[in-house]
Amino acid sequence: MRSEAADRLDPGQLDAAAAVFAALAHPVRLRIVAGLLGGDCCVGPMAECLDLPQPFVSRHLAVLREAGVIESTTDGRQRVYRVVHPAAAALVSLVEQQFRSPS
Repeated sequence: MRSEAADRLDPGQLDAAAAVFAALAHPVRLRIVAGLLGGDCCVGPMAECLDLPQPFVSRHLAVLREAGVIESTTDGRQRVYRVVHPAAAALVSLVEQQFRSPS
């Protein structure tokens, strides 16, 4: 197999891309990132919005944080999450475009 695209990407870049794709490879994590693209949020309101238990959402936030897709800051006793990976918005937008329900 030989292609220009394969030649332009070194193994480190491919590993980094695979880590981001793996982090986004769950419907809940895609929903979290899509929501955070609209603005920063704490886990409580996020869990309520997603209608999911807070510990479940926290585990998914940890996966996204470990992959470098999101980061958090502390505001008093709360952690505020935001998307920081430059490709996250583009990837979520691509998912929305390609998998949108037909009108």
